[in-house]
Amino acid sequence: MIDLGNLSEMELDVLNELGNMGVGHAATSLSQLFDKEVDIAVPNIKVVEIKNINGELISDVVAGVIISLDSLEDDKSGYLYTMLPEKSSRKIAASLLGMEEVDEEMYASTIMEIGNILASSFCDALAEFMDITLLPSPPSFAVDIPTSIIDSVVSQMAKSSEHIIIFGTSLQTDSDIEVYLTLLPEQGLLEHIVRIVGQL
Repeated sequence: MIDLGNLSEMELDVLNELGNMGVGHAATSLSQLFDKEVDIAVPNIKVVEIKNINGELISDVVAGVIISLDSLEDDKSGYLYTMLPEKSSRKIAASLLGMEEVDEEMYASTIMEIGNILASSFCDALAEFMDITLLPSPPSFAVDIPTSIIDSVVSQMAKSSEHIIIFGTSLQTDSDIEVYLTLLPEQGLLEHIVRIVGQL
């Protein structure tokens, strides 16, 4: 089993580049959706102990979409969490629907679809890098603080690892819309990534 607390600088650099690829795909999808340029914040990668994860995610209420990633090969799986601060998510829904006031049902449906598009784009980049097939689950939508939304996911992952890797970045348009993407790979998926990294 890989000790996440002792990844080399080279391994972290390549993992960061993987995150960059995924975010680049997601940014392209968002740009096409809004028909405007999307800026990507430099992705950062953190290796943290699961018990300390609460201090690593934004603390504001977000509109969050989480999907699970499952491969057809072995047990390579994980989770991808797309977070939109509430102000940004409301702007997105209003802009795409062309109305100032959006009812809650339409709002939830719109944000869930956007989260699904971004997550699928990130998933495609990840699968291409690893040369495997990754199947995203249907998206699950919730409005809450991030730690509350992923609490059950983190608890499940704690059974096989003491650490977790978080890829964090933001996508921003000229309308001041922010999107945060966080990849939570389970042990099998992470070990596959690191094996590939070691071959580069």
